[in-house]
Amino acid sequence: MSLLDDYAVECVLITKTWVADPVGGYVPVWADGMHFSAAWEFQSAPEVTVAEQQGVNRVYNIYVDKTLNLDYHEYFRRVDNGQTYRVTNPGTDRMTPKTSRLNRRLIAVEKAELPTTTEETNVSGSSGT
Repeated sequence: MSLLDDYAVECVLITKTWVADPVGGYVPVWADGMHFSAAWEFQSAPEVTVAEQQGVNRVYNIYVDKTLNLDYHEYFRRVDNGQTYRVTNPGTDRMTPKTSRLNRRLIAVEKAELPTTTEETNVSGSSGT
């Protein structure tokens, strides 16, 4: 048990599948996937609040188990408040060392809405840049 465990919030990965629509195309369908815990680091500086009011998405850092691999642009939802987030940095290079007992990965995420059109959902998850 650690302090990070005390701040952990239950989250659920949102997976996308494609389903045929009545006019011969495909539409994305979102479904709940695997559950995981994340400890949230909130940034409350006045500059962050002003930027958010001007339309800039607030970026959050979350701490998850090192073995959890979330890809760039994957979506998940916090169970406690229902807010959806998108991964902006999967944290492949931001992990605690093997000798650490924390066993954590630092992932950057932003608030986001689930895409509803084919163009918005056709995002490659292979690149973190």
